[in-house]
Amino acid sequence: MKNLTGAEILAGIIELQKNADEAPWDLKKHDLPKGKWRRVIDPDEEAEAFFVIVTDHYVIGIKTGRVIFLDKSTGKKLDPIKGFHNLVSADVKADESEMVVLEHGTHFSVISLTDFTVRMRVTLPRTFMATDVYCTYSDDDTKLTVPVSKYDSDRGRYVYYRCEYETKEYTLINRTEIEMEDVDWWTDSK
Repeated sequence: MKNLTGAEILAGIIELQKNADEAPWDLKKHDLPKGKWRRVIDPDEEAEAFFVIVTDHYVIGIKTGRVIFLDKSTGKKLDPIKGFHNLVSADVKADESEMVVLEHGTHFSVISLTDFTVRMRVTLPRTFMATDVYCTYSDDDTKLTVPVSKYDSDRGRYVYYRCEYETKEYTLINRTEIEMEDVDWWTDSK
């Protein structure tokens, strides 16, 4: 039997993925189950946005380093906000005054939907990361929930927490450990 190089193994895995009709790791277009607004994951590389939120006034698209806005009343695209790093999900307050965009990593940013500026950038708790998850505003817009994780060397595994932020200054008010099954994953292919 031939000893394969790392590149050959990777090429073989990629070929398997291409040929799989229904691979469990194949992300499909789907709506997220929580939140006021329709939020859609669209993994199509040709799509203008990976993550789309449809509100009463806007269609908002998020793709890696930018957020784009379509004003539903006029049909016009507004100027995008650029300069982010690896954005993967977002949510909009019920009153549509502001939104949060979550990076794949250690930050989220708050965007004003009245003047379309970045109001603040918030760092997640030290040593925690938001990976393949989505954030959600509470029904009354007073809290933002962000699932986070970190590797716990004492337990020899990742541990998961639900962080709650108040939504005036986005200060962390609660961090509760949760089971992996209770994490709000955007990767769930439904």
